[in-house]
Amino acid sequence: MTTAVTESPTAPTRPSRPQLRALTWVTWRQHRTASAGLIGVLLLCGLLLLQNGLTMHADFRRLGLADCIPGHKNPACPVRIDAFHHDLDLVTRLTAIIFPLPVLFGMFLGAPLIAREFESGTHRFAFTQGVGRTRWLVTKITLLATLTIASAGAFATIVIWWYSPLVPSHGRLGTGNLTYEVYGTVFIARALFALALGIFAGALFRRVVPAIAATLAGWVAIFTVTFVRLRSHFLTPRTVINAMAPGSNPWVITEKWTAPDGHTLSTTEISTVQNTASTTGHTQDMYAYLAHQGYSYKATYFPQNRFWTFQTIEAGSLTLLSLLLLIATVWLVRRHAA
Repeated sequence: MTTAVTESPTAPTRPSRPQLRALTWVTWRQHRTASAGLIGVLLLCGLLLLQNGLTMHADFRRLGLADCIPGHKNPACPVRIDAFHHDLDLVTRLTAIIFPLPVLFGMFLGAPLIAREFESGTHRFAFTQGVGRTRWLVTKITLLATLTIASAGAFATIVIWWYSPLVPSHGRLGTGNLTYEVYGTVFIARALFALALGIFAGALFRRVVPAIAATLAGWVAIFTVTFVRLRSHFLTPRTVINAMAPGSNPWVITEKWTAPDGHTLSTTEISTVQNTASTTGHTQDMYAYLAHQGYSYKATYFPQNRFWTFQTIEAGSLTLLSLLLLIATVWLVRRHAA
């Protein structure tokens, strides 16, 4: 008598899903050159700010400019401020250099993320792996967004330290003050928005060069519209009448000077009157001095204490817009790959 031994069929094993660590490694391998380049640019600019900041902080203390902030009266202030102008010129130039840094995250990190996959055809391989196209995309976006926020945040911290001596005397808010554009949460949010815009443009055009061009154009367009049209409507401005100084370093929206004889001063006449007040030693109390001379002043303005409120509104808006762009990106990728 023989006994037949039968083997029970074993269930087929599923391929293991790629772990987050593996996805992180792949993302880093794909984008390490661009990431290292961007971090290198930020480090170089940070070193420039550090070098200039050490000199500026030392000059600020040496000249005793803490006694020349608005509200303080020191007859030696005009001479001290003139001696500090070299530092101010460097601040202006460095601000212009670091202003476009956020858009680089979109042009060289965000735009190639998906566009290169479509352009080279490797998206077919990536989308057929066990990880799935949605998880693949969300993981890569999350990792690059984390890198962007961390590096931009570290750089913004350096900017805050660098500019700190000038906050009491020059403020951080106003049409002519570009410090707002490179400072605090707005700088970080602009970097994140540039990244999201670049990723979306890559998914939309599926070509690297057009995606880079669209990212630059879109970033500049959003900045221009915000700077020229939207920002002054974030909050309701205050109004000041009868030559009262509108606080320290206000952001003046509209202003009108009236002479003692009742006529409204032209721009040239205003400059002449203010220069006269400055040359006679009334730089710090200009409004009070001109009021004593019979001039009347009316303005709508935002005080400097609204600075962080403006930053929060603008940074929050850019972050929300970034999230919407990233959601649209996931939808586009799923639609194109279907």
